[in-house]
Amino acid sequence: MPGAKGFGILLVVFALIVTGAIIDLHWNYVNPESGQSGLDLLEAVYAVFALLVFETPLPFPVAWITRLAFFAVPISGILVLGQGIIRLGSTLLDRDLWSKAMASTYHDHTIVCGLGKVSSRVIRWILDLNEEVVVIDNNPDNRFIEEVRSWGVPVVIADATRPDILRGVAIETAESIVPCTSNDLVNLTIALEARKIVPGIKVVLRMADTQMASNVRDGFDIHTAFSIPEISAPSFAAAATKAPLDHAFAFGVGDERSLLTITKFTLVPESSLAGYTVSRLEEEFDVAVIAHRTDGKFNLHPNDDVVLSTGDRFVVSASIEALNKIASLTPPTREMDRYGQGRWPLKRKL
Repeated sequence: MPGAKGFGILLVVFALIVTGAIIDLHWNYVNPESGQSGLDLLEAVYAVFALLVFETPLPFPVAWITRLAFFAVPISGILVLGQGIIRLGSTLLDRDLWSKAMASTYHDHTIVCGLGKVSSRVIRWILDLNEEVVVIDNNPDNRFIEEVRSWGVPVVIADATRPDILRGVAIETAESIVPCTSNDLVNLTIALEARKIVPGIKVVLRMADTQMASNVRDGFDIHTAFSIPEISAPSFAAAATKAPLDHAFAFGVGDERSLLTITKFTLVPESSLAGYTVSRLEEEFDVAVIAHRTDGKFNLHPNDDVVLSTGDRFVVSASIEALNKIASLTPPTREMDRYGQGRWPLKRKL
């Protein structure tokens, strides 16, 4: 923290003055009224603490060195108190200092390095999962900073490739780190620096280069290396087809590669699926019902005996053929406008 060295010196001087005053009063104080010499140690300590607030139970001494203590103790106390208040105020007003101070106290958190469109969404999802996040970004003018800070997330303006910065956000006690800048080499550097400090930390690495992502995963034992094109390509392909897909993810490699699909449907009044149970829908169409919403209640992995009613929404994962069959009986939620315009005709039965 700026000025910490000077404040530390002031504290040392203050401690020396207080200690010296206690010793002087204990050995040298002479009461000018009674002539009594010296104070016991507790009396000396009490007198010095009273001097700090400009109060004293003792008559003003005659000896010049003891008189000096009567002035030096309260003056040094005022200086230390004033400096402390000023530093505390500046820390509270300085968002960067406050973020650093807060970040250093976190435990079992995720450190996100780089703040942009992708990482801001990652941060929001982590918060929605009731986990804590600390962010490092080197651009003080980043337009996402204020929004992310409004979520209660400390944003530290610094270079995340520096080990001292990573230690400053408590990487030793962090659960994971997410290098998520737009530069693959910077992300890799951050990941390797993090591994030097905490060899077992979980690393979720953003990479645009598919081949590099694979090499990093195999060669550097990075826990997870995600290539943005590799993740987004299935979704782009799904969006470009007629298949009723909301999301698609690549599953497997090589000849065993396939798509994991997710689509949300709304059960409309004319659908023949009304009255189906979850188990009947899964068995008849060979799908997996992931979630179900009815009467404002959301159920993840609904029970087999749950009955689907008009107005319900349900999320399924299935083959494209199965999704097309369901879509012919009730529209995907995203196509409800087209259904309302008569542009999504339904079959009564397959």
